[in-house]
Amino acid sequence: MSLKNFSELFINLDSSSSTNKKLEILKNYFSINNNLENSWSIYLLTGKKNKRFISGRSIKSFFSDIYEFPLWLIDTCYLRVGDSAEVITLLLNSKNIGKTEVMKDISLDELLNKVLPELAVLKEEEKKLRIKEIWEELPKENLLIFNKILTGTFRVGVSIGLITKSISQLVNLDESIISHRLMGDFEPSAQAYKFLVNKKIDLEELSYKPYPFLLATTFEKKISEESINNFQYEWKWDGIRIQLIKRLGKVSIWTRGEDLVNRSFPELVENTLFIKDDFVIDGELLVWNFKDELPMNFSFLQKRINRKAPSKLIQNNLPIIFIAYDLLELKGEDKRQLNLRNRRINLEKNFHKWISESEKDISKIFKISNLLFPKNWEDAENLKNKSRENGTEGLVIKNKNSIYASGRKKGIWWKYKVDPMQLDAVLIYAKGGSGKRAGLYTDYSFALWKDGQLIKFASAYSGLNNAEIKELDKWIRKNTIEKFGPVRSVKPEMVFEISFENIQVSNRHKAGISVRFPRISKWRKDKHIKDADTLENAKKLMISKS
Repeated sequence: MSLKNFSELFINLDSSSSTNKKLEILKNYFSINNNLENSWSIYLLTGKKNKRFISGRSIKSFFSDIYEFPLWLIDTCYLRVGDSAEVITLLLNSKNIGKTEVMKDISLDELLNKVLPELAVLKEEEKKLRIKEIWEELPKENLLIFNKILTGTFRVGVSIGLITKSISQLVNLDESIISHRLMGDFEPSAQAYKFLVNKKIDLEELSYKPYPFLLATTFEKKISEESINNFQYEWKWDGIRIQLIKRLGKVSIWTRGEDLVNRSFPELVENTLFIKDDFVIDGELLVWNFKDELPMNFSFLQKRINRKAPSKLIQNNLPIIFIAYDLLELKGEDKRQLNLRNRRINLEKNFHKWISESEKDISKIFKISNLLFPKNWEDAENLKNKSRENGTEGLVIKNKNSIYASGRKKGIWWKYKVDPMQLDAVLIYAKGGSGKRAGLYTDYSFALWKDGQLIKFASAYSGLNNAEIKELDKWIRKNTIEKFGPVRSVKPEMVFEISFENIQVSNRHKAGISVRFPRISKWRKDKHIKDADTLENAKKLMISKS
């Protein structure tokens, strides 16, 4: 099998909007490939750790030097296309670079295991010549895929769930097993694919891997038509969702993003080893203020994640706790098919036993999620609105009769979040988008007033619909003051309502504050810029939040 086959797969998937059609395309592809090529295909399709061998800037610069093409013109083309690999492929096609017949093809394994790693370590001039050789040797239809893999920008519209389903149907093996085996790092090899589709199941083979996570959907009003007693209510914490696993005497901590973070949280690993039973628990990891019994801001948790070997001083200054809220496995027995009501009973019974039987006091680092008991839906609404008082984002509402499924399944868990914080801000900068948004100004920076001046406080790129984006793009082009590469400063005339989840002091920003998950919630055409908020108003939000 070859890069040509993978290129055809990409084109077929990219040109299809039907999920069932994509499923058939994937099944057919995996059925005709060998194990090694299938493993590399999965590696690329899932996109977990796709490596960048050269930057987008470098590939544009190399093309400019090799074919004496103005770099400014390439950059202009990029603003319209939004992807360096695609721009260079179009320019290669315009110059008739590449073979029209398949004179020389290459396997994915050879490309990713030999050709590109060897290229990456070459000096710049040698690297440029080697890329020129490859461009001129490959078939034309392979150039786009090569350039995307080269720059680490390969993406295609298929989910890991669709890949799992296609392999599951192809080899007649339960989806949950395929999904579980794909969790964590998937290292491409013939043996890896052979293991993936092996019908013999051994619990030890999955001993360090998490289960696929169950995700909450956005709250639906129709839920409130049901009895309040059909659901379990818990606080929605703003931490890291993890599965804490103890199997066969070993501990592993997995994030929802399928990263193994044992080294970042050694104290959790150490304390877990004092629990006698094996288990898999779903829960939340937080940096905790023990004095006030409240979680610390998410930014402090990020400091812990970013340190692979935190010192004792850091562990003491940024102490963590683990809040358990679901028991997925106990003593090697999968509990996910039990309903939530019974899983919670199992969790409480065993959790308290583990704390009391442990040779070390582990109660400080291990907590169990408190259940809330609203009397009616109005009471639930009031609880949600008070959530910021205890450092949470709202409620998680769980169907008591639900199993622990994988992915974002409807009718199981819902996140009922407190309304976001909001400020009215003035648009001051705009930047061109990429990918499907190429050719339009879609990334925006906003400012608040301070002493009669507008001070940038946040950037956002989501929240407007397509019609609004096109209307604003047209306005930006007509009202540009200055250009700084892809960025334009614009006349301060447009006011937007900006929503965000959190606000905190930040010495890294000129405004002295930073906000979390900023997005545009409304284009305030009814407001003049003098009506926009001030930095003082923003800081009042911090006071009210605390």
